[in-house]
Amino acid sequence: MLKLWLARHGEAVDPDLARSDFHRTLTETGRQQLTGLTRWLIDRVEPPELILHSPLVRAQQTAETIAAEIGTDIVTVRLEEALSPGIDIDELLRRISSTAAERIVCVGHQPDMSRCLADMIGGGMIHYSPGTIAGVEFSGPIVRHGGRLRWLADPHWFG
Repeated sequence: MLKLWLARHGEAVDPDLARSDFHRTLTETGRQQLTGLTRWLIDRVEPPELILHSPLVRAQQTAETIAAEIGTDIVTVRLEEALSPGIDIDELLRRISSTAAERIVCVGHQPDMSRCLADMIGGGMIHYSPGTIAGVEFSGPIVRHGGRLRWLADPHWFG
């Protein structure tokens, strides 16, 4: 069974304050919310063993913040180009399927994360504020409409 956390990057600095959209960093509030949310989650669900993130700085920082709370000796953090803005869901599902990991976090962007979640669970419309994480389980093939939403956690609960 695959247990997948679909995460939108945490709160990032205003685009006008960054060199480019690619280089936008997390705010201190974004880091604090992710830290609190991750602590809360790992007290309730088995922690991930692999974190995949888009190449954008704020997604990498989100992955690193989550990993720091889980323990870098427990979880591996890796860049995944398939999580770049404009995600091809079929390619992402293929890449997830090709790993040996059974508990994975995917850190991406909006509106991609909402679309991925809807495609994975067979529809619906869920708003992803920055830092939101959804838990999806696949008990069979890792394909569109093959997942089941198990939980949804909002970072605003933690800061």
